[in-house]
Amino acid sequence: MPEELSPRERRHQRTQQAILEAARQIIREEGVDSLSMRAIADRIDYSPAGLYEYFGSKEEIVGGVCSEGFLRLTQRLQSTDPSLPPLDYLVEMGLSYISFAMSNSDFFMLMFTNAPLVAPANFPQDEAPETLLRRSPAFQSLYRAVQRCVDAGVFIERPDFDVLGIAIACWQIVHGISMLNLTTMRIKPIDPARQRVTLRTLLSGFIQG
Repeated sequence: MPEELSPRERRHQRTQQAILEAARQIIREEGVDSLSMRAIADRIDYSPAGLYEYFGSKEEIVGGVCSEGFLRLTQRLQSTDPSLPPLDYLVEMGLSYISFAMSNSDFFMLMFTNAPLVAPANFPQDEAPETLLRRSPAFQSLYRAVQRCVDAGVFIERPDFDVLGIAIACWQIVHGISMLNLTTMRIKPIDPARQRVTLRTLLSGFIQG
């Protein structure tokens, strides 16, 4: 059973969460370029110097915001109905990924375009990309969905294109659609119904026979 936090520890935790929430609000409303220790402090009626008791730098706060973003993304992916047939489950998970990106646009862009800010803490530079992906709960959700398709005989592995390779390809597809929706096609994003057709069509390339 986890040890109960002391009142001081609970206050510390609440203040940390308030700082992260203030940072998220600034990013959502004004963009990441407007994020500063002073701006965060103003939001929560705190002194800029006092923030360093909770986070060592603005970059550490950005890392915390990104970590929270990946946690929320994982939760969204894992909310996909597990009773769906394997291919439908994977398609719906992909649509959930795109939907998350669209409803958390600034948050999502920060998570992926500011990777160098959080890389030292969360992504050891001497590890292979495949190892890093296996550590990601969000990617693991996608990996398991692809494994279901392989186990059910819906997808077929090849010596040069295994479950990991298929999962990475699926991620590239949904992430590409998401980024197009948020950038080049921001004024008129791809229609959700067309997104479903697009995913099914592209995923059909992994289907046996």
